[in-house]
Amino acid sequence: MSLAAVLLAGGRSTRMGRDKALLDWQGRPLWQVQLDKLRELKPERLLLSCRREQSLQPGDDAEVVHDAEHADDGPLGAITRCLEFVQMPLLVLAVDMPWMTTEFLQEKLTPGRFYHGAHGFEALAAVYVPAMLPAMQEALRERRLALQRVIGACVQLGLAESVEVDASIAALFRNANTPDEWAA
Repeated sequence: MSLAAVLLAGGRSTRMGRDKALLDWQGRPLWQVQLDKLRELKPERLLLSCRREQSLQPGDDAEVVHDAEHADDGPLGAITRCLEFVQMPLLVLAVDMPWMTTEFLQEKLTPGRFYHGAHGFEALAAVYVPAMLPAMQEALRERRLALQRVIGACVQLGLAESVEVDASIAALFRNANTPDEWAA
């Protein structure tokens, strides 16, 4: 299957109090660990979405897509820009999901399938498809930035499907947003 992959590393990390992308994970910056997971998938295109001031250097095999200046449009804006840029299925992985495995990304994520768990859709470990772009672009224009609503609308329109997260994989979707969550 031909697809692109993007690591979302541009979040402001306000609850963490410092840049999550730069946190140490087993002796390496978290963004590098996560980007290497995506590299292992051998996507047709590899992207790193980040803020300009982060100055992350992913190497020659990855393209950097900077967050829009002054837009503050969160993950929806970053994913939309990247999907517009590649115009093909786009595997999205958040920098703050270090428990996600390459095996799961490769074997269980398919275009337009969104896992749905106790906290809603797992929007930051999923494969977005270009057919979703109009709904995403409209939500951005109207400043409705909640990915949950956009994905839900795409599921209702038949542009995406929802699959329940079972207990055996729930831990893969954990993320760390605060120092306490990171310490645990």
